[in-house]
Amino acid sequence: MAGIVAIYDFGENKNPEKVLSYLITGMRMLQHRGKAYWKMMIGNKVIENKGAIPPDDVLATTIKKQNLTGFCGLGYLSKRSPHFPSMNLINISLDGFLVDTEKLHTHPYIESAKSLDPLYQIYYIFMKLINDRKNSELAAEFLDRHLRGNLVIKNRDELIVFRNSTAFKPLFMASNDKIVMISSENSLRISYPNLKFLNIQPGQLIKLDRKSYINSLVSLEGRKILLDPFEFIRESHVTSMFGDKSIYSIRKNIGRVQADYVPVEMDLNSIYAEPDYTRPMALGMGLKLQKDLSDFEISEGIIKDRYDDSDHMIDFSEQESKNKLLTTGKSLKFIIENLTKNKKIATIQGTIQTGSTVRETVYYLKKNGVKRVYVIVCYVPTIDGRQVGLYTQNRDLLANKYIGKISNLERLNFYVAPEIGSEKIFYNSPSILAKGIGISENKLWFPEWIRFLDYEK
Repeated sequence: MAGIVAIYDFGENKNPEKVLSYLITGMRMLQHRGKAYWKMMIGNKVIENKGAIPPDDVLATTIKKQNLTGFCGLGYLSKRSPHFPSMNLINISLDGFLVDTEKLHTHPYIESAKSLDPLYQIYYIFMKLINDRKNSELAAEFLDRHLRGNLVIKNRDELIVFRNSTAFKPLFMASNDKIVMISSENSLRISYPNLKFLNIQPGQLIKLDRKSYINSLVSLEGRKILLDPFEFIRESHVTSMFGDKSIYSIRKNIGRVQADYVPVEMDLNSIYAEPDYTRPMALGMGLKLQKDLSDFEISEGIIKDRYDDSDHMIDFSEQESKNKLLTTGKSLKFIIENLTKNKKIATIQGTIQTGSTVRETVYYLKKNGVKRVYVIVCYVPTIDGRQVGLYTQNRDLLANKYIGKISNLERLNFYVAPEIGSEKIFYNSPSILAKGIGISENKLWFPEWIRFLDYEK
């Protein structure tokens, strides 16, 4: 969905370069969470652009020209340009999505914000409650009602931080005696060993300013935990920690557990990961299948993909690849033929959205002599864009057309396989995915009907 980085320097000697250094480094480390748009807010100045964060020398020129300076900074990264026009009016970072916004225009505190977009309406009412009404608890409850995820507001020289009480998205605070950092992930601890990272509690509203330092205003209680399952599949960096486990080890276990539900009669020869972030799942699944299948080989990969997730410009280079495919009939992918010819191979996909990428994969595998192609999807069927980031919300999602027409995953697999050209496809189910992550299914957020979409027992 998005990445949030915020910095507050409480040192007596104000050092704008320090704030900038922390902010830029933090944003570079979180750029896998948002490769299409970035924004930095320091003092009363803002710099923003599309694409990857530029090199230091280019960025330094822009910073000097715009005169970015201050002891309080906020950064935002997104997989697309801002969804809400009001993000150009207010200094705010949002990781998540808004709900129940249709009636905001009737709120008694809406006043002049009535005609603006939902994000600004929520911001306006929230600030009215916390500043004018001096009611932090009511402000937190209002925000919690309309937000699934995290939000950080930069209001002059203070930061206001809120994490939704369902803990839908991760959020951390790191600090030493002088610097406080807010981050979407604790993977930043690798670059900041001098900072102590703590989990911001679900429902916690925090204000940072030079007068009161770190002030925990409210901690809401009593809400059901509903985590974003896609954090475990793709969003979080592999070095991030969830409890005492790394995201890498969790992804590996997702593959291992899912292997128990892959039919043995497929008699696979090999599996491979596409894109790059599914490699831990492929490894976990491969190690398990190697024990069960006599002629199975674990391989680093039999397909090379020039727009995998190691590329910060994925959104743009993926389009470049598709344009090349349409105009020349050639792809940026190429197959290691000696590992594929006459073999039965499974491709491990993180998720399938529109199906265009996996169709291309299946086409080129078969063109290079693969005997059978199976598709194994580590995520649940994508029928609601909020599952995999707001940037997918308006796309033609492949599984969406089967809402109300199927009652189990066997039927969905039956319909989707011929659409993408594979012999069979196997979507993960909510219960199997939860088992792989190592938490109960009722702690993961899914659209309501997906919760009941499972394999027949």
